[in-house]
Amino acid sequence: MDSKRIGLLAGCIMVLAGCAGSGGSIPVVDSGRPVSNEDMQSGAGMPAPTQQQTQPQQTDGGVVVLVPDGEGGSSAVESYPLDSAPISSQPSTQTPASSGGLQEDEQLAGPVLALLTSARQQESGGDLSSASASLERALRIAPREPQVLFRLAQVRLEQGDAAQAEQLAQRGLSYASGRPALQASLWGLVADARERQGNSAGAAQARERAKVAL
Repeated sequence: MDSKRIGLLAGCIMVLAGCAGSGGSIPVVDSGRPVSNEDMQSGAGMPAPTQQQTQPQQTDGGVVVLVPDGEGGSSAVESYPLDSAPISSQPSTQTPASSGGLQEDEQLAGPVLALLTSARQQESGGDLSSASASLERALRIAPREPQVLFRLAQVRLEQGDAAQAEQLAQRGLSYASGRPALQASLWGLVADARERQGNSAGAAQARERAKVAL
């Protein structure tokens, strides 16, 4: 028994002496190879992973950015500067100019325009009474529309009522502010009405006003 104890003690002393002589390193098996304390201090013997960073590269008029693709490589993505980026523009639509024989001042909506058109046709056909009736209806709908007053004054002058034609034209002038072409036409109609009434001086003044309006 004493010899066995002495042998065990001797073995333990030898093991401890071996550990102290090797710097206290204890071999650890990881994936088939021993790892010492020195390896543990340097990161368990595994190299630190390298992180891929996006690197912008200048190109002509744009920037190419390398983006990791998840397979160890990288793919190039090109970005454009603000002043050279492709812009998708839709074709602009233009509204065609309205036509149909009516002047710009005559572009009225609703029943007034319909009555003016009917009066024009009736006047062209020589039916001044029907034209006058259509214009009077339009005047009741739009009493301050200078175009209606101008058309009615024309019909009155053709009917031989120069005095009322002048009054209607003067009334139209009071509502024709900002419409120089219509103002000139109204002053011309005033001049014709005054000429019919024998007022040559007043007619000349009206014609001068028509030139100023233009």
